[in-house]
Amino acid sequence: MNKIHSNQHTANHSKVDLNLLRVLVAIYRERQLGRAAAELALTPSAISHALRRLRDTFDDQLFVRNGRYQQPTALCEKLVPELNEVLARMQGLVSRGRNFSPTTTQRTFRIGMPEALEAELFPRIYKRLQQAAPQAKLESIAVPHTQISDYLLNRKADVVIDVAMAMSSPIQQQPFLQEPFAVLSRANEQQQLTRERYLASSHLAVSTRARGSVLEDMLLRELGVERHILARVQSYQTAAQLVTATGALLTLPARIAQRLVTQYSLRSWPMPIAVPATRLQVYWHAAYENDPALTWLLKNLQTVIEISTE
Repeated sequence: MNKIHSNQHTANHSKVDLNLLRVLVAIYRERQLGRAAAELALTPSAISHALRRLRDTFDDQLFVRNGRYQQPTALCEKLVPELNEVLARMQGLVSRGRNFSPTTTQRTFRIGMPEALEAELFPRIYKRLQQAAPQAKLESIAVPHTQISDYLLNRKADVVIDVAMAMSSPIQQQPFLQEPFAVLSRANEQQQLTRERYLASSHLAVSTRARGSVLEDMLLRELGVERHILARVQSYQTAAQLVTATGALLTLPARIAQRLVTQYSLRSWPMPIAVPATRLQVYWHAAYENDPALTWLLKNLQTVIEISTE
């Protein structure tokens, strides 16, 4: 009897199709059948039917309702990470066989980047890519640091541009931009910005994250330096206005500082403390690196801004 059950179990596994596996991954990611249906452009009844087939195939509940959400079982927790990788690599293989023509493609490219950097980076990227692929669509999206791998694996973003971070395979990365920090003050400020004055001043921090240190504070702490943060905001444009209103200092990449000086009538100073230059990287998932569209995108991103190396 056990042998018969084992053979039937094997047979069930042999019949599973890719669409069912995509449903499993979608439910796991969204934790709600309705949201999974919307992600896959299916009806809720189709998702429910697929889940019944999945439960029969794996001889496991896979998800248990917990209020409004579907809680994955232990087996589901083991299955999904590997299924994610398998599905991504299969999609990468399919993409490899497709012809890609930049001049005619209508593909939507999603580029993840921090909101604080969007005003500086996205117009340059948009101009370059629209020249090469006039019918392509471009979207800038915010990607939390902790979800970069998930966004890239599930193609919610084709690439992510963010500060340099320790990332392991299958996430790949290459340099995008490296430049020193600058400091903005009120335009009428005449006193030289020294290390002592910098440390005695109040400062503005820019981050789209709700908590955690901003990059310059992490670098300063490595030197044993702490700043007094007067306010934390989500964009450099808001911070620039607060510089004029409060007299606080704003530390930021020099390229962005150059634009804000003219836009908001501020004064730019060299960073008076020797901290490493800010480094931005482009991240992508190895499963798709043979996709000709992704290869084209990465090549063009390299030409957007001249990369300086030391």
